[in-house]
Amino acid sequence: MKRLIHFTPFIAIISIIVISCNIPVQPGTAGSSEEEQQSTVDATPNLETIDLAGPPMEVGSTYRYIDGTLLVAVPGGKFIMGGDNEDNPVHEVTVSDFWIYSTKVTNAQYASCVVAGHCTPPDPDNNPIYNDYKFINFPVTGVTHTQAVEYCEYVNGRLPTEAEWEKTARGPDGNLFPWGDGAPSCDLLNFESCVGKTTNVTQYKDGISYYSALDMSGNAREWVADWYSVDYYNNSVGENPLGPEFGETRSVRGSSYQDGQDAAFPSNRFSLDPTLTLPDLGFRCIVEEPVHFAPACESLAYNGLDVNGQLDDCVTQVTCNDVSVTQSALCSGRYLPYTIVTFNVNNTPPDGWTFDAPGCTLLSGETSKFECKPGDVGPLIATGSCTVDNNSCASACPQGYVQDGNTCVWGGTPETLTGTACLPGMTYDPQTQCCSANPGTATVLPLCPVGTSLIDGVCVGNPTGELSTVNENVIFNSCEPPKDRPDDDVCIPPPSCPRGQSFNTSTCKCEPNTQPPPIP
Repeated sequence: MKRLIHFTPFIAIISIIVISCNIPVQPGTAGSSEEEQQSTVDATPNLETIDLAGPPMEVGSTYRYIDGTLLVAVPGGKFIMGGDNEDNPVHEVTVSDFWIYSTKVTNAQYASCVVAGHCTPPDPDNNPIYNDYKFINFPVTGVTHTQAVEYCEYVNGRLPTEAEWEKTARGPDGNLFPWGDGAPSCDLLNFESCVGKTTNVTQYKDGISYYSALDMSGNAREWVADWYSVDYYNNSVGENPLGPEFGETRSVRGSSYQDGQDAAFPSNRFSLDPTLTLPDLGFRCIVEEPVHFAPACESLAYNGLDVNGQLDDCVTQVTCNDVSVTQSALCSGRYLPYTIVTFNVNNTPPDGWTFDAPGCTLLSGETSKFECKPGDVGPLIATGSCTVDNNSCASACPQGYVQDGNTCVWGGTPETLTGTACLPGMTYDPQTQCCSANPGTATVLPLCPVGTSLIDGVCVGNPTGELSTVNENVIFNSCEPPKDRPDDDVCIPPPSCPRGQSFNTSTCKCEPNTQPPPIP
């Protein structure tokens, strides 16, 4: 059973107040002596030229971006696009170099844009888990095409074109699926009835694509940049196709947790009114300048993952209380089924855990025992806190940072690749070549890499998932015991009883006659 790690409040994961960097007094300041001016000049660090060429554009190259995502390189060139559908015949297309998000944009990433004032919140009806800290690494859904565009602009990116998206998903040779040509299964993608809801964007590592992108099939569909036209790819240009100039619907790519195997082919094209939202529709961004942003002057240490998003040799230890479920059946003659569901065999819940059986009734005086009757009964759910041992793994800092406890302080070198732009609420400091918070403001910056969560001041990987759920169905194999004489609409006599029996309205059964038969 999956366990729930107790996180710090959600806003703490996406916000931190960064200590502003001290800028020395400039030479020639009024009232300063010649000796003071000379001393200031000597104390000012020499700015070294930083190579802004960026990481190598080659298959397998990655780069940790400003919002915590891991960018993956997709080198330009020809690839096989299309399939058996009328709107996307097999054809050869050429696209230029680009960097793309290895994962869909998460709730935590999108929330940072909302707090910065650049994005608007998703539709709560189509993303009810948006403000729940347990789901920070789930894909943001409930957003329109415009909202997706606004987030990508916030991080100096854009939505991918259909061609760019399909190349990322299928590789240069047109694989049937991201992982190759093998049939979809529940260990490769979140589809059909595998889970029944969205999942952590880093969960399906076995379904990774040729270019190291995750979730290119399953979990949630994705907005892309193009307007949709059914015959566009019958006559489109062969190099960097952008889609029609105008249209009524925007193209949507990928499949979701609600889709079957037929929809899992990345060559499939879909479309939707760009003003609509869905609970299984998200997006990812393309970045053309991975070194556009300078680093934050302060960051957080992490363990369990290295800077490239790979598990290191030490995995953080998580200890959880054991929770189990028993179901008891009680029967009698009324045939109105119900079941008693009890969490924990001894009915003693561990500290900090809560239980729920949606559609069932918590019995009076109990904390983990429910009476369930037929109807719309949901999954049996147990949620609570676990103990996390952050000391079992040595925390580390991203490249270019110096560790100070659980804080990473920027100390970049000429070999460190950085730009000069900053996110809203931050200012670039040329003396330290990093972004510090504007005085009196909180920096809106996701501090943890995607797929990790802030626990006790450290970004920790959580491969066991966010929600501890007992995926069992309530078995209705019991019968409600008789109380008073049943109503006529409950106790309905059969058309006839066997010879020698008559219907007893007290027990709702055909029973042997107690009176002797009449004398002929």
